[in-house]
Amino acid sequence: MRGYLIFLKKELIESVKTYRLFILVTVFLIFGIVSPLLAVMTPEIMQWAMATDPSTAGIDLSALFGEPTALDSWAQFYSNVGQLGLIILVIVFSGMLSSEVSGGTLTIILTKGLSRSAAVLSKLTSAVLIWSGCLLISFFTAWGYTIFLFPGQALPNVFFSILPLWLFGVFLLSLTTLAAVIATKSTFTMLLVGGAVAVLHIINIIPIVGRYNPVSLMGSPMPLLSFAATPWSIYPGLIAATICVVAVTLFAVIKFSQKKTIKAPIILAIAVIFSLSVTMFFGEGIPAQIRINRVVISENVTIGEGTEWELAGVLTLPRNVDVGEKLPAVVLVHGSGAHDMNSAIFDNQPFREIAEYLSSNGVAVLRYNKRTYTHGLRIVQQADGGFSVWDETIEDALLATEILRSDPRIDEDRVFFLGHSLGGMLAPRIHTMGGDYAGLIIFAGSPRSLLDIMMNQQAWAAEAMQDEEERLYQLEFNKRFEEAVEMIISMSAEEAKDTFISELGTYAYYWKDLHENTADRFISEIDAPFLIMHPANDMHLCIEKDFGLYKELFEGRSNAVFKLYDGLNHLFMPSTITNITEVLDEYMRRANIDPVVLQDILEWIKAN
Repeated sequence: MRGYLIFLKKELIESVKTYRLFILVTVFLIFGIVSPLLAVMTPEIMQWAMATDPSTAGIDLSALFGEPTALDSWAQFYSNVGQLGLIILVIVFSGMLSSEVSGGTLTIILTKGLSRSAAVLSKLTSAVLIWSGCLLISFFTAWGYTIFLFPGQALPNVFFSILPLWLFGVFLLSLTTLAAVIATKSTFTMLLVGGAVAVLHIINIIPIVGRYNPVSLMGSPMPLLSFAATPWSIYPGLIAATICVVAVTLFAVIKFSQKKTIKAPIILAIAVIFSLSVTMFFGEGIPAQIRINRVVISENVTIGEGTEWELAGVLTLPRNVDVGEKLPAVVLVHGSGAHDMNSAIFDNQPFREIAEYLSSNGVAVLRYNKRTYTHGLRIVQQADGGFSVWDETIEDALLATEILRSDPRIDEDRVFFLGHSLGGMLAPRIHTMGGDYAGLIIFAGSPRSLLDIMMNQQAWAAEAMQDEEERLYQLEFNKRFEEAVEMIISMSAEEAKDTFISELGTYAYYWKDLHENTADRFISEIDAPFLIMHPANDMHLCIEKDFGLYKELFEGRSNAVFKLYDGLNHLFMPSTITNITEVLDEYMRRANIDPVVLQDILEWIKAN
């Protein structure tokens, strides 16, 4: 231990004498200062660049560039430090052992009683200490500037978000230490580290590996800051990276100590097995995947293949099917917003749960990324003011339906539709526009206009606010919102295509189209069976106005089954909240769809 501490002190002093510490502190301090400034200046720079481009000169492009925010500042910071900063870190420390071995200085020290393991560990420790100090200086500089430039813009998990980047940096330093032990020159060290990271990026495309791959930590900070992830969701990656640091460091010590070569692979294999065992034990994803895959087959499909709006999708099928048997199938259609194929909200993945449950019980399920999730702003820009739910949802739902019907394993007469929220609201319309489903499942939907629902939500939000200033601000916004709704309703279609509504963030035509094509226009024409499922503790909808209105529309008819679920929220997961302002916090907690809901869906499909 004494030798380790002496050599650690020597390494720290050496880092000062060689200006290594000064260089790193300066570089990371610059990152901390420049990142928030770039966030402020980038929109102006982009507008200037496009204004000087002959192809865009004279066009008003201000709508393409929103006001910069604190989130933009942190995006710049993590981009700079997480890419260029880490490259500089590896370059600076790549010669930590090879230079002393080639120069003979380490040999002299080792002959005086310093153990080889102490030499390796002290060098790695000094590198980790310097990395930690530089990262903290950079982080707190960026934090201070962000508060100054973007006052009042609080973000979640600001301090926690630095942990995954720091740990990945430690992992890189452990790889650099191992590479320095193996290589004879710093150039080879950098190549080995770069190659290892490249391999990790390649295998990261495998879903079962991605969540536990140390490189996944590089993409963790921004989701943590934007409510797209919670600290709890990245703990498998943190555990796996920590174990990898220990395993790689142990391997480096053994290799440098020149023990029998057979021992190193054995110890490394034990470390890898231990790593997998721990991550599989603590992580929820892998065990569930292994269990489900025994009875479910997943196939990648492309919605809209050959068009400019191709979407990735997954078709799940039961593994054991009798020869010649044709399967019932369900297409899953998203609610409002840009959703992936799992309809993920933080760590909750309702569409994945539905697909895996139904397919493990004999029903094929197709789910896919929503067009606005994959193609983002481009689809809105190209559609211009005429953007509508046809572009956003309907066309892709019909294309997905055709994929199911053309599959020889699927019974084309038993293709069902399950739409969540807005997807459920659109179900009758999609059916009459060519879906022609064997049955429609409305999963927390409404027959009312989305504008009506949103006005209710704004009013509920104002009622729930305790702070008087916030409540007054909400009431003022609600007033402007209602005026905007009245204006949209009174417009012609052409006027709506030319009018941008700032309170709603889109052109008026999108909302006018929805308002004039509510479910009641189509339900009376449909004889197909309906399963209407409504969660009683849904803070987005109302039992009387939404679930009750469906009952009125089907009064005197026999083609609808109604299910009301006590204690469940909009995702059909357990709920304890009492007002709409608490919804986001509840969605951030990991939960699962109530099993009774899944059973009811399965039984209804089998009955039809």
